[in-house]
Amino acid sequence: MHIVLISPYSGIEATGLRVLSSCLKAAGATTNMIFLPNLEEAMAGDHFHVRNVEPVLVHQMTTICASADLIAMSVMTPSFHIARGLTEAIKANLSIPVIWGGIHPTVRPDECLQYADLVCVGEGEQALVELMHALAAGGSYTSIHNLGYLDEDGQLVLNPLNPLLTDLDALPFPDYAFEDHYLLHEGRLTRATEQLMHYYLTDLGSWASGPVYGVLTMRGCPYHCTYCANNALMEIYDHWSHLRRRSPGSVIAEIQAVRERLPQIEAIILRDDTFLANTTDYIAEFSRLYREEVGLPFRAYTTAQTADPVKLQHLAEAGLRYVIMGIQSGSRRIQKLYERKATNERVLQAARVLHQFAAWAPRPTYDVITDNPYETLEDRWVTLQLIHQLPPPYRLSLYALTFYPGTDLYHRAIADGYITPDDQRSYAYNFQIIASTYYNFALFCHSLNLPRIFLDVLATYEVFRIMSLKPLDRLAGRLLDGLLALRLWRNTRLYARRHVAWLETEEVEAHG
Repeated sequence: MHIVLISPYSGIEATGLRVLSSCLKAAGATTNMIFLPNLEEAMAGDHFHVRNVEPVLVHQMTTICASADLIAMSVMTPSFHIARGLTEAIKANLSIPVIWGGIHPTVRPDECLQYADLVCVGEGEQALVELMHALAAGGSYTSIHNLGYLDEDGQLVLNPLNPLLTDLDALPFPDYAFEDHYLLHEGRLTRATEQLMHYYLTDLGSWASGPVYGVLTMRGCPYHCTYCANNALMEIYDHWSHLRRRSPGSVIAEIQAVRERLPQIEAIILRDDTFLANTTDYIAEFSRLYREEVGLPFRAYTTAQTADPVKLQHLAEAGLRYVIMGIQSGSRRIQKLYERKATNERVLQAARVLHQFAAWAPRPTYDVITDNPYETLEDRWVTLQLIHQLPPPYRLSLYALTFYPGTDLYHRAIADGYITPDDQRSYAYNFQIIASTYYNFALFCHSLNLPRIFLDVLATYEVFRIMSLKPLDRLAGRLLDGLLALRLWRNTRLYARRHVAWLETEEVEAHG
């Protein structure tokens, strides 16, 4: 059996899809993987719906997929439109079954089955291997757990779910045998090389100047944030809130295996939103192994509840150089809407703890959700006051609130009339692109760590109230647009430098 797996995302990590490829290989299949990186999306320069399925891409993809027995595509909500376009193009040229998996098919299986032949709901490692065996034997897949399909009458059939995987160490590492992978590069699908992998793994404009590798150490989430995909998965799995952890040794072994294939990796990202929710003993053991065997700088995420100085000390001594913590809102009313339990005092206490580690991680990043139609002027003012109290220096990552299907907030937004059940704006919206308002301008200026006297003026109530009036709000929005354009220009220059360096490397190797 030969299976082609397609990632339509703007980056090339696609950890879940890579693990599926490794599972299929372990079960006897051969695979190709196709990645469609897009730097405009990655740099927040465009919305997702702008991407077109070009004829040259369709031709190349059809050629690669022609020998496949099954085509599997990972689909998150913002990639729905390109996944639909790719699937329609494939099915117009080939008679090969297409299965979609990921969060969007999990929460919207009926919609996805208008385009795909099958969907995988929830975790797919066992289901996809069983589907591969069923197709190879010419048997039926209608009883395979986690699969969804339309019956002969066009009615939706969703099979029961397998229990959640508990032994994550038993899973193979993500597939980085890149010789069998293709990347969309300069408008064409190109066989992956070590140089191209390094090129697209560079975390552009961020804390590391070269290639970085992201690793997942756990599944599940103990929190119930109403806007998050984990919230939707809790509706499907009874025990999704229980953390399932890999052993520290397994995580370190994965990092080392990838570094053998991609030796230029210079930093690691612990992708888990709640890595510091691990016990102190776990973090101490992980830190010891990481310091002894990896030794690269790394980034980790925390919450206000888990920003513990003992845990952070272990991590700092192991190489922690960048920390991200979610704040989202300073308004108690909006915190309740989001089901964010940390009080503002807890947030400030956590920020002070992070500030103690400035010698290791000098500029933490705090996430804030903006452009929320539920917010009043007072809600925004309270959030700005909270941000104004954070110990500098820091960064802010500002994200536009998006109502993702399947979440509690999505259902509430429908009930409150902000969206309709068939609203597809979240399918195209890049949440990194924020509205042009005074509120966002004031937040962005705080992120730039401008002189305190200027920030004090921005955060005074009278200035905030007056500047939030429409004519002045639009003026501040234009100033924000200018600042964001400068940031995009900076990132574009970094991309250009990286591109030149890559071309020079290619030229040296071509003549070497």
